[in-house]
Amino acid sequence: MSTSHRSPHTLFWKFLVAAWLIFLMDSCTVVRKYPEQQPFVYKTNINVIGNFTNEHRKELEAGLTNQLDDSMQARKLDRLVVSVLRHPPVFDSASADKTVEFMRYYLNSLGYFQDSITYSREIKPKGDQYRTYVTFDVKPGKIVRLDSISYTMKDSALQALNNAHLDQALIKKGDPFAQAVIAAERDRITELFRNNGYLRFSSDEIYGLWDTLDISLLQPRLDPFEQLEVWQELRKRRENPTANLEMRLKPLTDSSKLWKYYVGNVTVYPNYTIDTLNGQRHEETVKDVQIIQHGYEFKSKIFPSNIYLKRGDLYNQRRYLRTLNRFNNLGTWRVVNIDQVPRKGQDTVDFVIRLTPAKKYSFTTNLEGSVNQSPISGNLLGIGINAGIQNRNFSRAANLANTNIRYGVELGANEISQFIQTQQVSLSHNISIPRFLFPEFGFVEKFKERFRGNIRSLFSFNAANTERRLLYNLTTINGGWGYEFQRRRWLLTVRLPNIEYSYLQQRDSLTRLIEQNPSLRNIFTDGFISSVVANYTLTGGNNRALNVLRANVEESGLLTGMIRNSFLDKHLYRFIKADVEVARLIRFTKSSIALRAFAGVGYEFEFTRDPAKRNNLPFFKQYFSGGPNSMRAWQLRRLGPGSTVQPFTGANSIPDRYGDVQIEVNAEYRFPVAKPLGIPVNGALFTDIGNVWFLKKSAGTEEQVFKLSRLPQDIAIGVGAGLRIDLSFFVIRFDYAYKVKDPSPDARNASYQNKFFAYPFFKGDQFQLGINYPFIF
Repeated sequence: MSTSHRSPHTLFWKFLVAAWLIFLMDSCTVVRKYPEQQPFVYKTNINVIGNFTNEHRKELEAGLTNQLDDSMQARKLDRLVVSVLRHPPVFDSASADKTVEFMRYYLNSLGYFQDSITYSREIKPKGDQYRTYVTFDVKPGKIVRLDSISYTMKDSALQALNNAHLDQALIKKGDPFAQAVIAAERDRITELFRNNGYLRFSSDEIYGLWDTLDISLLQPRLDPFEQLEVWQELRKRRENPTANLEMRLKPLTDSSKLWKYYVGNVTVYPNYTIDTLNGQRHEETVKDVQIIQHGYEFKSKIFPSNIYLKRGDLYNQRRYLRTLNRFNNLGTWRVVNIDQVPRKGQDTVDFVIRLTPAKKYSFTTNLEGSVNQSPISGNLLGIGINAGIQNRNFSRAANLANTNIRYGVELGANEISQFIQTQQVSLSHNISIPRFLFPEFGFVEKFKERFRGNIRSLFSFNAANTERRLLYNLTTINGGWGYEFQRRRWLLTVRLPNIEYSYLQQRDSLTRLIEQNPSLRNIFTDGFISSVVANYTLTGGNNRALNVLRANVEESGLLTGMIRNSFLDKHLYRFIKADVEVARLIRFTKSSIALRAFAGVGYEFEFTRDPAKRNNLPFFKQYFSGGPNSMRAWQLRRLGPGSTVQPFTGANSIPDRYGDVQIEVNAEYRFPVAKPLGIPVNGALFTDIGNVWFLKKSAGTEEQVFKLSRLPQDIAIGVGAGLRIDLSFFVIRFDYAYKVKDPSPDARNASYQNKFFAYPFFKGDQFQLGINYPFIF
């Protein structure tokens, strides 16, 4: 077998060996500047003993590791090939004893009060080094659980308020007697009181009184049978220890902490700085809010709608924090401070809002790049230059206005020639208005009052020109109006309407391709879109696992299509398109797993007036695969549709592949490799599975149209490995992938279609260069 056509099985095993060598790099450790003739801490192990699930055991081990005294930690620095241990600490039993104390405090905070912690050490000489391996054996014992919970507030109003909200309690019978959950319950009670007028009440006013033994068990009994029952009960308590908890209100010396406060005056200083304290002031009152500013930098009318503290209302901490967060999120001010000023001897609190403006204008420029490369077909290098200006106080109303210009090219290269394949120039202008701009109907006012999140009104305009060498020139103009609703972990954006017009000029090569492949006539079209677009994002999870859900829906022409005129009949697209994406990032101590699934479908309605537009979505709305952020074993737009076998160049070729349906699943295992010059370099092993298809039978051949029974046959599979250089503000990513199964090869490689590991080395590999991670995480 020639060297240019290595066995794919040999390639696969070499790939696994290379990946294994990366893992082994960490096992080689060099020790420098160690204590001479003294045992030093080389490695510390923690062994958790007990019947725990793997997940709980790992949580305990991670928490116990954080309790290690500094003198018990051997900190290694990862280099490109080896790990370096500098200045390892001398082993000291006093430090080990202190660590045991820290671990015991940690276990107590989780509800473990019957722990047993011991440690041992083993010295393994290596040359003149006395490497000491320290092992902590931790047996947490039985966790103490809550048997009963009671609340004693002493004040009748507080007691009644607390009793009315016991369904929101964060602790219940059977929960672990743990410090974190009890502290959280104390904070909940405090927040409840502060949201109901008790401005000066704090969590320090509440404490927990607890016991772990029923006093009645200690009472003397003469009846031997009763005494036997007592012994039995004590045995059960040892096997399943419990605690009784009472949340109590401390005796208060300041009676004002039990007063209910009401909102008084609200004063805003919109451009508060040291330089303006003694300058000329302009004062104005709008809807009970007093605005004092120096000059006329801001319109006074914008402030009342962003302040949720209304004169005469009962004080509510939630509304105070909502006001604080609102001004912080606007981006117009760099410092936001709200002082709460209770009136002496009164149940009224005034608020003084001091706002220090951020710099009004900011300029940004950046360079981006990506590479798709194949030794057979050449490479495609993408370079983009972006320049933008942001106005943080557009129209003196705290609106954010962004204007961006971008120029990008894709350079194609092979052994014969080098030229620009694609170039694009685009201009975008967006205005974000931090208010809900809508005609003042009754239900609108009620909605704005009840909605507890942030609302923005959005205006966007985009214009772009794309020249695809020898194929087409596409000019697109897009404008839209919409709203953004954000609350806690979800974000909803609605654009109504979204107006878009695309004008396509066919070049000679595309005209010839359409003559040879008439189905392309239904894809490469221009036209008009009048749509409604909705985007929804939901985030969740914890420190160990992050989750993201994204859903997008776009509908065009459903109502607009009822208007009959020659322009709409010829140009209007009438379609619906929806897709959903789910991603999960699972974190381990040093590594992580990123999972992602995507599914999308678009349907062009049969009642679209122009017959040429009925079979497919327009190509600029279709899905495509390949490239650094999708199926990485394929070049950009070089996969699918379905099990197509056609050339990418020459007669009867289809250079770019699109589809109305896309399914894709990605999995990536990430791990640290080295940290040269303090820059983290991480490795990755990944697999990508998916494809694109046409939806309608009239759009293409049987092999190109999505059919559930053909899914196993049509799915493409790629595997690969990569490196990620984390520069903090962005990540440079190098990915190398191999086509494990290719359902849509070039006609010259038809013999490899749908065969596992069929490609020779120089035909089935693909190098990708990307910026940041390939999908959400």
